[in-house]
Amino acid sequence: MKIELFVRNYGRMIGLARYTQSLCDALGANGVDYRLVYPGYPTFVSGAHPVFARFGWDIKTFFSTYPFAASFSREALKHLTTQQMSILLLRYPNLKPSVVTVHDIVPHLVRKDNEQNTFRHSFDGFFDRLAMGALRKADAIITVSKFTGTTLIENLKIYPERIYTVYEGVDQKRFKPEAVPAGFRQQYSIPEKAKIILYVGSDNPRKNLPNLIRAFARINPKRNDIVLVRVGPTEYPVGDVQIRSLIQEYELGDRVLWLGKIPDETLVNFYNAADLFCFPSLYEGFGLPVLEAMACGTPVVTSNSTSLQEVVGDAALLVDPYDVNSIASAICRVLEDEELAVELRASGLKRAAEFTWERTARETVAVYEKVLGKGLS
Repeated sequence: MKIELFVRNYGRMIGLARYTQSLCDALGANGVDYRLVYPGYPTFVSGAHPVFARFGWDIKTFFSTYPFAASFSREALKHLTTQQMSILLLRYPNLKPSVVTVHDIVPHLVRKDNEQNTFRHSFDGFFDRLAMGALRKADAIITVSKFTGTTLIENLKIYPERIYTVYEGVDQKRFKPEAVPAGFRQQYSIPEKAKIILYVGSDNPRKNLPNLIRAFARINPKRNDIVLVRVGPTEYPVGDVQIRSLIQEYELGDRVLWLGKIPDETLVNFYNAADLFCFPSLYEGFGLPVLEAMACGTPVVTSNSTSLQEVVGDAALLVDPYDVNSIASAICRVLEDEELAVELRASGLKRAAEFTWERTARETVAVYEKVLGKGLS
């Protein structure tokens, strides 16, 4: 069985890159022979890139996300590892047999919501529509949650029999309970006895950071023994300005630590140092950070919507992400009830142990075999 994995060039280890790298490592560990295929650029891109860059448009990254060129062999099964890559199915009708991993279609779902829409210009929306339509040409679609599969059926009219749910995994060797290095808190100016509420992720509007800030502001404003730490890249400057304005409005400046992207080894330290991981996202295709937190034994508060309840099961406190009081109340329960925190740590570790990349690879191979006619019915 010859496999070609179509992957993007990622500048940082964001969720999609972590999926791709972890899947490749697990396939290799299971003896699966595969070849990586990277997107090529239409001929005009290299010459036009410097011109467009002057206006802040990175068209090389754009055509890596929505590729229109790639080199592939005819006899191999093609696995496109992101939903945007399905555009290749329009360019190459003979890209068969084909499997596409769909992580989520949130941009499509919120495209008419002015507050949630993240398309930077009309080109984004146009190419996303092309990609969504092209998904119907795939021989099989892997979704990382049942929720994502349901959105494909209901919104894009994809045939259910073409959809296979294969959950992501968490690197148990990297994300695990361990002692935080001496001097860690001092390095990041976190008071030694302060309780830490941690959020890991981008500032995408669907991540619901404004409501997290509002909830934090309602937790006894006079307490100085709690800090909110946010780790993740700034991707949406307008949203970032809004969030920083809220921090200033509620006078939380000395109690909020706003960090960018950090190495995985440092991220593990933050998970282990945290008293609570809060992830009140409005939309998620999977929600890998909640698994990473649980794998480190960190109590989790997360949304009762989209895929998140599916991922955490009964191992986290679930909240209405639109209800600030619900978020604040859950945070207080965990911080004030040590017995509850201990229970969440234990149940989170048990739940996270169920999600391994080895299982992801094994179930992905089963989809390959099904497409090639070798799978069990």
